[in-house]
Amino acid sequence: MKITPVPVVALTLILALCTTPLTHAEKPPADIQAPTEQSEPTQADPDKIQKIVEKTAANTETLGSLRDDITKLSADLQKAKDEDLVVLRDQRRRKYTELRDELEGLVNNIVKLEAAGSETREARKAATASAGQVSDWLKAEIKDSLTLLASLDGKIKTAAEADLPELRQQLANERKAVDKELAALLENSDLMQQLGLDSKADLNYLDETLVQRAENLAARLQYLIEQRNGLRKQTIGASEDEKKLLKEKVAALNGRVSATAENLKITIDLMGERELDTAEYKQIVIASTGEITKEIFETEVALGLLQQGLDSGKEWLIENGPRWAFKLVVFVLILVVFALLANLVKRIVSRTLASSRVHASKLLQELLVSFAGKAIFLIGILIALAQLGIKIGPVLAGLGIVGFIVGFALQETLSNFAAGVMILIYRPFDVGDAVEAGGISGKVKQMNLVSTTITTFDNQRVIVPNRKIWGDVIRNINAEKIRRVDMVFGIGYDDDPDLAERILHEIVDHHELALDDPPPVIRLHTLGESSVDFIVRPWVKSADYWDAYWHITRAVKKRFDEEGISIPFPQQDMHIYTHDSDSAEKGSNSLAPSPR
Repeated sequence: MKITPVPVVALTLILALCTTPLTHAEKPPADIQAPTEQSEPTQADPDKIQKIVEKTAANTETLGSLRDDITKLSADLQKAKDEDLVVLRDQRRRKYTELRDELEGLVNNIVKLEAAGSETREARKAATASAGQVSDWLKAEIKDSLTLLASLDGKIKTAAEADLPELRQQLANERKAVDKELAALLENSDLMQQLGLDSKADLNYLDETLVQRAENLAARLQYLIEQRNGLRKQTIGASEDEKKLLKEKVAALNGRVSATAENLKITIDLMGERELDTAEYKQIVIASTGEITKEIFETEVALGLLQQGLDSGKEWLIENGPRWAFKLVVFVLILVVFALLANLVKRIVSRTLASSRVHASKLLQELLVSFAGKAIFLIGILIALAQLGIKIGPVLAGLGIVGFIVGFALQETLSNFAAGVMILIYRPFDVGDAVEAGGISGKVKQMNLVSTTITTFDNQRVIVPNRKIWGDVIRNINAEKIRRVDMVFGIGYDDDPDLAERILHEIVDHHELALDDPPPVIRLHTLGESSVDFIVRPWVKSADYWDAYWHITRAVKKRFDEEGISIPFPQQDMHIYTHDSDSAEKGSNSLAPSPR
């Protein structure tokens, strides 16, 4: 199966660095003895030992009963046909599952009893006999299943269209059964090793079957992929009705591809436990389905895919050598032309956005100019690659995989990017505005889609992530052209409020920075604890806010001093009361001090 070199090389180089080889160790043969830490007989609770003995006896009795049931079902299968044959096989498979579960429980109980120094000869004998029979039955069942699979394959090739769904469902069910039987044989070989039995014959049979099954599934997977690709090509130029029918067939093939790939993955997992070479089959799964998971991908597979890509690239160069030089010249010329065109487009877009008719933020202007130039140049790259005979689809697919990996690793950056887009759309502020955003106050120095640079009023540069700005309250001080200056001036209670109000009007009304429209507001506002407070609220241009605040405050202080109006500071008056002697005696408990 040919693999396009460009996306494969890029994909494998990335994933080979990000993955570690998965190794599977075969379980070493072990005797029935307990683990090392339990090899010495230990004192155990007699009641617990007795319960284990009872469970062991129950396991042994159940094993005998299940073996008899399986023997009877096997005899009945010899005479059964059609639906009865399918039903009896399902019953026998369930009995096999029950038998293996009981056998595993029996072996575990034997381990516990022997660790406690108890006798297990009869239990071991029953377990040994059951393990051997399970081995023979499973190998026979696997052989029958593989024969049935071959028969179903033959029927599908000659079956009518109406019978295909049922036959394919039977085929899928039988493949799942084979996967379970192969896994069961591997588990039974482990139990045999624990019982001290020789399981080499079973393991050799399992290895041969797994390799043969993997080869068959890989060939079938590639055949289905070729069929699907052929149907997809037929949709080009087909009528709407034909396209609909072809899409239905492609969807059906997709299901068969997924099912076959899943069977191959299970087989690969079993082969991995047996330490068989699975690199070739993993490459087929990845190349055929595009599905990459940690379980089926490892460095050896990446190197194999890389080697396939390099071989395909070498073959491609040999075949296209005579035309390579000309296409390379055309490739370079296209890039140069589109680079010049990109610069021209950037200038045009920049001048258009800079005109007075377009009210766009600086961030939007920079983004649109940059996007316009890069979009034109990207189109040029794609056209140039097409001239080299490279298919754009696989390139975009490879970029999509790389983009997914990068996006997953840069989640925080993407959240900042999304916030930057929202700031770009809603324009809560622009470069040069005085703002309070993200807990920082100052002037916006620079903006991009990831962060905003703010210079504080004491000339510190702060870079704030956009997600912190968009997720908090944004206060734009320069958003409006005019602002109201809120000031409060207090006078003493003994001073003339009318005179004070007149002075405040004279200062504000004649101040060069104060605006006439809207008119200023000057009112006696509150009677405070130590002063009579006036509010003074003139309107000024936003840029003149602090100059007006400071100038008016200074002018009020000087005029109040000239007119003799006091500006009180916080104070309290203390009143002392004296009492006569009778009152003092009667109020001896009073808090007021008595005169001396």
